Amino acid sequence: MSGADTESENGIRPSKRASQEKSSRPGVEESDGAAPRKRAAEPHAMPDEVRRRFVQVGRNHFFPDGARAFTDHGVRLTTPSENTEVIKNLVTIAQARAWNEITVTGTERFRKEAWFEARLVGLEVRGYTPNETEHERLVRALARRERGPSPPAAELQEKKNRGGLIVGRLLDHGRGAYQHEPREPMSYFVKIDTANGERTVWGVDLERAFRESLTKPQIGEEVGLRAVRQDAVTVKAPRRDGDGTVVGEQELDTHRNRWIIEKHAFFESRAAAAKTVRDPKIDPREAVRQHPELASAYVHLRGAEEVAARRIRDPEDQRKFVSLVRSAIADSVERGEPLQPVRLRKPRPEQTKATVSRTPNRDRSPAR
Repeated sequence: MSGADTESENGIRPSKRASQEKSSRPGVEESDGAAPRKRAAEPHAMPDEVRRRFVQVGRNHFFPDGARAFTDHGVRLTTPSENTEVIKNLVTIAQARAWNEITVTGTERFRKEAWFEARLVGLEVRGYTPNETEHERLVRALARRERGPSPPAAELQEKKNRGGLIVGRLLDHGRGAYQHEPREPMSYFVKIDTANGERTVWGVDLERAFRESLTKPQIGEEVGLRAVRQDAVTVKAPRRDGDGTVVGEQELDTHRNRWIIEKHAFFESRAAAAKTVRDPKIDPREAVRQHPELASAYVHLRGAEEVAARRIRDPEDQRKFVSLVRSAIADSVERGEPLQPVRLRKPRPEQTKATVSRTPNRDRSPAR
């Protein structure tokens, strides 16, 4: 694998202004009025956590599978990747080398993530201008850091209460190489800022979920994301040799999540509708008046009642069957799955004629 680097790659380097200030005050770093602390003396410092993660060959650093993560030029770090973990490691190196102000270059996504990670640890950044939503993201992340990690019990309870629904502010979404690694296949990602930190979810079906979303969530809005089912699929995956080089393709049997993403209020509304469906005491007409979207759900429920009456003799078993169907319909409603529209069948012409022929002539007396 070639270790060649080009200026077109994503990069981080110390800003010229910062370099000039460093040379004029060797060995000392100012810190917002606090007591000055010593700068790192080694211009090629490499933190142990970074060294342990990657395999170094010359100035290049590789993932264990052979993919190049980044190249260390001493006064500049470059990478072909937009991977968040790679960016975090580059920022860690910049910290160790006392690059208190850095300049970021490359793709917009790389510069955005590098700005965020650098500002999170207190570095000044040139080369990217964040918008208001990104400033808010930074403030929330800094606030979470001040509070410390959420207690594990609280996280488990939150997951249990939400039933797999990922809730938070939508930060970004779009097509990209999986994990933002150039040699990975194309996929789709959604990044959400949750109460417990940022989460990035990958899945090919996420693109369809956005396209078919009823509420059309936008960046910066509170959303809910949920996998509603898994479909069995066979995919083609690269086959690699012991050095990580692609030598062919292979078919893999796996599953693909089917996703829904909507504004958070949508799921709150669906939860209220599901609660209505679960209550057999609520008259169907009143339920549909309160939640018009439930019309098809009650049509299906009525169908289940008719099936039970025809095919199940024991009244108690009939009630159990209808109760199971009611519960399944309510669960589907609460998950946010698409509700089937009610289709009114138009009578066929021969049915219309038959109906007319059987209609009594009200101008004549009925036959005796």
